[in-house]
Amino acid sequence: MVPIAGAVDLPPYTGPTMGNRCISAFILATVVASGCSRSASTSNGGGDDSDGGTDGNAMTEDGGTPPGPVDPPPAIDPIEPVWPQDQVAARIKSPGQRMKFTAGLPFRILADANDPRQWECPPGHPPYVCSDSSMTFYIDGAPVGVVPPDPDDQNLWELRLPGGLTPGDHVLTVKFKPHAVAAIDGWVPIYIHVDPLPAKAKTVSLTSDLVLTGNQNLDWTDTLVKGNGFSVRAASGYTGEVTIKNSFVTGLASFDNKIGIDVTTTGAVDITGSTFEATAPLRLVVNGSAPVTIRNSEFRANNYVTYVSSDPNKSPILDLAGNTSGAKVMQGNNVGAGIVRISGMNGWQIGGLTDSQSNVFIGPRVVLQLDSSSNAVVQGNYLRHDYYNGFSQGFNLHLSGSSSNALAEHNVIRDSSWPLQSFGGEFRYNLMLNSGHTFVRGGRSNTRYHHNIFMHAQEPNTNFDGVVYLYSSEQNVAFDNNTVDVGGATGKFDAPALVLGSPSVTFSSVRNNAFVNFADTHGWATKALVAGAAGESSAGSARVAKGDYNAWYNPLASGTSHYLPGLVAGSAGAHDVEGNPAFDGAVPEIPCRIDEGSVWSRTYGVSKVLVYYRSLYTPKAGSSLVDAGDPADGSGNDIGAVGAGTPNAADKFGRVMQAN
Repeated sequence: MVPIAGAVDLPPYTGPTMGNRCISAFILATVVASGCSRSASTSNGGGDDSDGGTDGNAMTEDGGTPPGPVDPPPAIDPIEPVWPQDQVAARIKSPGQRMKFTAGLPFRILADANDPRQWECPPGHPPYVCSDSSMTFYIDGAPVGVVPPDPDDQNLWELRLPGGLTPGDHVLTVKFKPHAVAAIDGWVPIYIHVDPLPAKAKTVSLTSDLVLTGNQNLDWTDTLVKGNGFSVRAASGYTGEVTIKNSFVTGLASFDNKIGIDVTTTGAVDITGSTFEATAPLRLVVNGSAPVTIRNSEFRANNYVTYVSSDPNKSPILDLAGNTSGAKVMQGNNVGAGIVRISGMNGWQIGGLTDSQSNVFIGPRVVLQLDSSSNAVVQGNYLRHDYYNGFSQGFNLHLSGSSSNALAEHNVIRDSSWPLQSFGGEFRYNLMLNSGHTFVRGGRSNTRYHHNIFMHAQEPNTNFDGVVYLYSSEQNVAFDNNTVDVGGATGKFDAPALVLGSPSVTFSSVRNNAFVNFADTHGWATKALVAGAAGESSAGSARVAKGDYNAWYNPLASGTSHYLPGLVAGSAGAHDVEGNPAFDGAVPEIPCRIDEGSVWSRTYGVSKVLVYYRSLYTPKAGSSLVDAGDPADGSGNDIGAVGAGTPNAADKFGRVMQAN
């Protein structure tokens, strides 16, 4: 391992190798690539979403091969290998690479462990408590704590350091002692930086709870807020404004589901350019017509979010509710822990079409949940719910209650058990990476999924339900021009691509999709990649109005048909193509090559991630996908999410987000 400048030397890194990936350190002002070779840099600008979206220097206007090499993700921090299902393994779950913290403030580290023999331990069901198991946490090579199994939470290995860390660069590592076998080192080191407490123009140090009354405004502008365990709340009938700008907030309330700021108001809420660290969550209810702005702020990984591994509702870091008709904007924020939950508030703008407007979510339970909140625009965000081995029932982008009519586009959505849950509206030009069970679970009638890439880069498990699994009478769903690559021999994804899980589920269209690298399905009476419920041997009546112009390349699924008999009206797949799609990149790329430290620090934005994956999944000249889609969708329509050859106006994956 290459140590960070200024940090103590550690023993040599002995975790899994990264193939041709280099492991190197970062320094605050200068990134050291440590000998990793990179392609020549290109400009990765975006385009106008209203005109077909060109990509500047990064992509030709017809969506074909870029004029030069596409800049790959940087090789700065180590990339983790694929999480195993049947081997001993351990890793740091939180914090993530290159996150920042503040000296002397309470600090926490979470780890994941996989122990194939834990079932031998009492009580005979999860959570298992193996008396000979433990997780040892290290900072700069020195042990700082040993944690036994949690008797209440499966795979919740957490160390809390109330006194925090000293200023400077630090390296976090772990060692896991599994049941009945020798201890192993955790996978890769995590590099973080710790700053001194910032100086602000004002300091507020609470000595009791702050209770807001009448129209009294809360104005923390350029303020250092020390909560000292106290909280901010509002009396009934409060109408004042809440302004937190260019401020640093710490120490409000505590763990165990306490709330740091709990305010209901009819006044405006503006949280801009502020940092929340080692503080309890915020709950803000805004009624009437006032605007709500959450912009360019950071909610750090050591905030007082109380995790319950079996409960996906624990815990929000930011809980926004109310009925305000005012503008509602969330842009440019970083969230390192906890759910952002929006309840009963229609019309949110979440992210945008520039990297500076992206919200970056990386960490445990970092879910974006819209609860009975319709008409949201969710654009250009990086949503990575760090989810492994015991944090059950995980979502990522979750529409609950009556939420519908959302537009989700140009996002990167990575990991979780069910990354996209109960979506309704239009889902387009997104990159989805990995799912524990199902990429898309449940939904709403009339939803359209088009021009998305679904890529699976995980090892197999026994619980794959399908790429899209609909089961609640969803009607008139369209699934067109998507690329679905589920990992081949690594993933052994043995469930269908699309599951119409009840006779009342219908699709208006399944066209122009590339379905590649599936394994033979298991648990279905008739093995099919476009399938009905698990027990159906054939469909009693057609439930897919159009199923055609799709491409199939699945060498591991020779015993699985394309469509369940009778499911598709007319002649199913009359214009389908079979065979190697000849994508331009080496795909599937396993493990994913995204350096999340660079994403978190915003040196490698969502725009570049999308451009990079566009380059991987662009069909080569002569590919059977090129211009082979349904001509009803216009000339130059390709099969899959990414086009080449004759231009097509809808070919926008990776061509809209602006790098700034």
